[in-house]
Amino acid sequence: MNSYQHSHLLEWWKDDPSNPDRPLLDNPDVQQLVTQIAPGSHATDLGGVMSLNARLDPAGVVLRVHQPFVSRQRLLAIQQVRFCLSNRGLIAPIPLPWRNTQVFRCRNRWAELEAYLPHEQPKPKYDSYYWMFGALGTLHRELATLDITVLRPLVATYAPPSSLSRWLPITEAAVQGDREAVDIVRFLRNLVSRLRRQWLPASHLPQQLIHGDVHLSNVGQTSTGKTVYLDFGFLAYRPRVHDLAYSLAFMVLALQGHQVPESFAWQHVPRLVEEYEAHANFRLTAEERKALLPYTAAVPLYAAALDGFTNDPARQIRGRLPFLRLSDWLLAHHATMPG
Repeated sequence: MNSYQHSHLLEWWKDDPSNPDRPLLDNPDVQQLVTQIAPGSHATDLGGVMSLNARLDPAGVVLRVHQPFVSRQRLLAIQQVRFCLSNRGLIAPIPLPWRNTQVFRCRNRWAELEAYLPHEQPKPKYDSYYWMFGALGTLHRELATLDITVLRPLVATYAPPSSLSRWLPITEAAVQGDREAVDIVRFLRNLVSRLRRQWLPASHLPQQLIHGDVHLSNVGQTSTGKTVYLDFGFLAYRPRVHDLAYSLAFMVLALQGHQVPESFAWQHVPRLVEEYEAHANFRLTAEERKALLPYTAAVPLYAAALDGFTNDPARQIRGRLPFLRLSDWLLAHHATMPG
C-alpha cells in the first residue's frame, strides 16, 4: 500500500467504522441538493455503507452521494456498465442526468441520480441463495462481454495475502494494551500465513469485471420475480471466483450467525456452484474450484486486517472472532469439502 492509499484509508475509516464518512440525510449540503433536485420531496435513507442512497418521493428517484475519494471517472465508467447491462435485458438502476450532467457535486463529493427500482429482498434461506448464485452467474455472463475500463475502487472487498500482511502491523500496533485483541490479531496473522500457502494468484485465474458485493441486499426481485441488480460501488476487474467466495462467506454468516462453522450444511455448496454455472453458461475451471474456499476464507481476513485503521481497533477486532473462525475452519478443511 502506498502512502496515498494509506492516508485515504485512514480518512475513510475515521468515523463510525460501520458507516465510514458517509453523509446523513440531515447533512446541510445533502438537504440543499435534495431541495434543488426535487423540491418538496420526502427523502428516505435506503442504507448502504459506501454512499448515501436517498430515495426521493414522489419524484421516484434515488440520490447517491459518494465518498470524497470516489472519482468522477470511476462513476462515469460504472454508469456506462449499468447502461450496457440494461440494454442487454438485465434490470439495473438507470443513471439520470440532472442539469445536463451525469454526475454533479455535493460540496466535496460526487453525486448522481438514478431511477428507483421497486423490489423485494428475499429472505435468507437456502432457496434464496440458490436463486442468488444463479443471478450472479447471469450477471457474470454479461459482464464478461463488456470492454469497459473501470478504475479500481480505493476501498474494496478483496485483497491477496500480500496486502493483508502489509496491513497487519498497523492493526497489531493499534490493539496493544488489550490482551484479548492482541491474541485475536496473533490468530489473524496465523490465518494469513496459512492462506498464503493455499492461495492461487489472480494471474492464475479467469478475471473479468465483477460486482464485488453480491448479497441479498444488493440482488432483489421485482413483484413479478425478475432480478434487480443494485449497488455497483465495488465493481472492478478481478478474479471472478472472488464474487462467488464473497457471496458464500456472507451467506454462511447470514444463515449461521455465530454458530460453529462445522455445523453449517456445506453439502449445499456444489448446488450453489451448479446454479451459478448453469446461468453463466460456463463452468468454473479446475483452478477456480481449488481457489473457491481459500478465497472464501480470505473474506473475513480482509475486514479484520483493516481494523487498525478504525476508530476503535480493539473493539472491532474482538467482534471479528466468529467470522475469523470460519476462515480457520475453511483453511483446515478445504481439501475435504464437497465441490
